[in-house]
Amino acid sequence: MYSEKLQSKDNHTAQMMIEDMQDEISKQEELLKEMYQEMEKLKNLLPDSPADSTQKIEGQSVHHEDSLSKVYGIISSLEKYTTEEVLFYAAPVLAELMGTKDVAIYNIANRDYARLFSATSTAARKLGNSIKYTDMEEMYQDLKHEHVYLNQSMNPDFPLMASAIYNESEIRLILMFWGIPKQRITPDEANRLTAVGALIQNALLHASRYLDNFRSQRYLEGTNVLNEEAFTTLVKAFLEAKSHGLTECALVEVILRYQSYEEVSTHIACNIRLTDYMGLIDRGRLCILLCNTDSKNAEVVQERLRKLDYDSRYLDTETIIPELR
Repeated sequence: MYSEKLQSKDNHTAQMMIEDMQDEISKQEELLKEMYQEMEKLKNLLPDSPADSTQKIEGQSVHHEDSLSKVYGIISSLEKYTTEEVLFYAAPVLAELMGTKDVAIYNIANRDYARLFSATSTAARKLGNSIKYTDMEEMYQDLKHEHVYLNQSMNPDFPLMASAIYNESEIRLILMFWGIPKQRITPDEANRLTAVGALIQNALLHASRYLDNFRSQRYLEGTNVLNEEAFTTLVKAFLEAKSHGLTECALVEVILRYQSYEEVSTHIACNIRLTDYMGLIDRGRLCILLCNTDSKNAEVVQERLRKLDYDSRYLDTETIIPELR
C-alpha cells in the first residue's frame, strides 16, 4: 500500500514537472513569435541593404549601415549590463542607432514632470534635470497619442525628435534626440525611431520598473534606508555611468554622531528629493546618493542638513570608489 502511494506521488510530481515544462515551452514560443513580428516590422521600416543607406546629406553619408544584423548587434550590447545600468547605457545605444551624439532619457516622475536620467552630451541636457513635459504642448500631444515628435520648425526649446516608452499606453520614459540635421527630420526617420523603440522597449521598461521597486524591496526594516549591499550596487552603477559622462551624481555622508541612522533618516527624509537615495556603506555610514547633482549643487543639500543640525561631508568619487569595493 505504501509503495502504491509513493508511486502515485511520484507520478503526480512527474505530471506537474511536465506541465511546468509545457508552460515554459509555450512562453518561449510566444517570445519567439514576438521576436519574429519585431523583425518583420523592422524589415518594413529599415532597408536591409547597406547600398540603400548611401544617400548623401550635404555631402555626408548617412550615419550607419541600415542592416538588420547591425541594428540587432547594437541593441544586444545592452545585455551585458546589469538591470540598474540599462537606462544609462541605452542612451549611447540610441545615439548610435539614430546617428546623433546627443540623446537624453527622461524618466516620468509624476503626471506632469519628468526627471533626466541619462544623457550623452551637454547639448542633450539643455532642457535641464527636470521638465514639466505636459507644458511642452506640441511634443506632448504627439507622445500622448503614441506618435514620434518631429521638430520640423527647429524650435530651439524642443528636442529635434522625441519618442516615448509606454506602459499600457501611459508614458513611462521620454527619449529625446538633438544634433540632427533638418533634412533628417522626416517621417522616414520617425519610422526608424518607431522600429528602434519597439525593439528596445522591453529592456527599458524592465529597467525602469526595477529601479522603481528597488527601494521598497531593499529597505532596512522600518526605515527608508537601503541596505548596504543594495546601496553599494546602486552607487557603483551611478559612479560608473558618471565616469562615462552619462549622468551627474554626488554622494554625501551624514555624520551620525550619537544618533542612529534610523532616527536621522526619518528627520532628513523630507529634505531630499524622491529621486535621491539614502543608504548605508562601510558598516553603518549613512549616505545620500544625489542623482543628477554635481558637487556645487550638493552644497545646497548640505546647507539644508546644517539647518536641521546635521553635519555632512561630500565624498569625492576618486576617494569613495575604493571604499565601496
